[in-house]
Amino acid sequence: MDRPITTLFMLMSVDGKISTGATDDLDIDKDFPKIAGVREGLHQYYEIEQTTDLWSLNSGRVQAKLGVNTKEMPDKTPVSFVIIDNDHLNKNGVLYFCSLNSVYTSDMV
Repeated sequence: MDRPITTLFMLMSVDGKISTGATDDLDIDKDFPKIAGVREGLHQYYEIEQTTDLWSLNSGRVQAKLGVNTKEMPDKTPVSFVIIDNDHLNKNGVLYFCSLNSVYTSDMV
C-alpha cells in the first residue's frame, strides 16, 4: 500500500511558547511528560524538532523567562534567531543572542 509523505506542523502561540494554558506557570516541557498517552510519544516531537528549519522565531518575554538576561555567553550555533521584543531583554540578553550569531564579535558592542 502506498502511503502519502506528510509533514507534522505544531502550532504555537505568537510569543513562541507552546503552552498548555494561559498562564506562565503552564508549560509543555513540564506538563506533557506528566500526561499519560502524551509522554510516551513526546520523544517523537523532540526528534522531529531537531530536523526542522535553522530559523527560530521567539519573543523576548519567553527568552527572559528562560534566563538569557543572566546566562553566560553561549557557543555559536547554525540556528538563526529572530527575537521580537520591546522591553524584556536587557543588555546581557541581547548580547546572548548576538553571540549565537556567527558574525558577532566583541568589537560590535
